[in-house]
Amino acid sequence: MGKEWTRMEMAEFLGKMAQGLSSVENRQDMPKSFQNLFEKKGKEDIGLTMSNIVWLGNQLESANYSEPALKNWVKREIKEYIGGPQIGRKYSIQQAALLFIVKDLKVLLDFEAIRKILGSIFNNPVKREDDIISPIQFYKAYSRLYERLVNQTELLSEQIIKAEIQYFLLKEESYSAEEKGKIFAALMVAILAVRTNFLKAWAKRYVMDEKGKE
Repeated sequence: MGKEWTRMEMAEFLGKMAQGLSSVENRQDMPKSFQNLFEKKGKEDIGLTMSNIVWLGNQLESANYSEPALKNWVKREIKEYIGGPQIGRKYSIQQAALLFIVKDLKVLLDFEAIRKILGSIFNNPVKREDDIISPIQFYKAYSRLYERLVNQTELLSEQIIKAEIQYFLLKEESYSAEEKGKIFAALMVAILAVRTNFLKAWAKRYVMDEKGKE
């Protein structure tokens, strides 16, 4: 991966980090402090500083992450869902994924609505096993669904998105009907948020072009 990572690439990268499988090979653009994370042996959990998370987030296409904003979210806006640092003084990969989810949702929703989405599928941040779906799994699910959708059609109608999510959940046997209903609603919102991010960035390019012509 280089600059302009897709969300699917980021989701896969986070998943590999969580399993201790990532390597710094072909990632020489990474800050030295970040590369040092991969020198850990075995299955020792990797912890990320807030600056690590900001750097990662800013590799995403059309992304603009800032450390003050994320710190404010952690201390105030989504404190009950992310919790404090879980790997010493650093944040876990799951916590990083949750911040990326919030960043996507923020373009479309206020924090009151975001907390409703998070609360519907995530529970105690200290015990991720009681979540309906983990942050990494959810991030990966909507990233994969979005890429599949845009590769199939240029027009993402409500019915097309619904059908894709329903097909995805049909194959998932580990969730109850009630849990699938909650995941369905959260995925719908997340995919619409990603699409909004794309459209917003697209519009900004034209604004910048117009400014350049003045």
